[in-house]
Amino acid sequence: MKIFVVGANGRVGRHVVQKLSQKQDEVIAGVRDPKTQSLVEADNVNYVEFNLHQDAAQMAEAFKGSEAIIFAAGSAGKDVLKVDLDGAVKTMTAAKEAGIKRYIMVSAVNADRPETFPGQALHDYYISKHYADEWLRQTDLDYVIAQPTALTDTSSDGLINVGRKGLQSEISRESVAEFLAEVVRNNAINHQTIDLSDGETPISQAIADL
Repeated sequence: MKIFVVGANGRVGRHVVQKLSQKQDEVIAGVRDPKTQSLVEADNVNYVEFNLHQDAAQMAEAFKGSEAIIFAAGSAGKDVLKVDLDGAVKTMTAAKEAGIKRYIMVSAVNADRPETFPGQALHDYYISKHYADEWLRQTDLDYVIAQPTALTDTSSDGLINVGRKGLQSEISRESVAEFLAEVVRNNAINHQTIDLSDGETPISQAIADL
């Protein structure tokens, strides 16, 4: 597939680009500055300038020719409205303009349950993720919303849990990336919101069981 990764230089996005590259996909890696943020050197990875402060028409131009979008960007709490909410929604509009149906969103566990939102430090982030996800659900995109628990930088053992039952408190960013890289090509899984954590089930099997 030809897949555009939004936030390709992020801590999840870097793993996503690597995983897709290893699967021999054609990867368009969107970053703010390709000259300094081109991290995965492979013939099937092309870094392009992409900024979530752009307008949707500019984004659509960047997306043209891709078959799917993986949104792995995040503001790290610094610019949640412009990145995690407005930026995300603009990519959805741009995907439609570019004729792309497949759209995979990285969200956060319980973003669909406002009554569980954490305290002040993360509250605005969760509000932004909540409404970005809600917007996505109202589109005609073939979406998957991945809602991981707390992210870690530990190496992936390839085992996860999906769904609210049996969720653990953490998940490796590498495991999230592998899930995204596999689920993006499974068109039978769409219009779903999926909780993710470290667990006991191989990632490919967890996806097959959805």
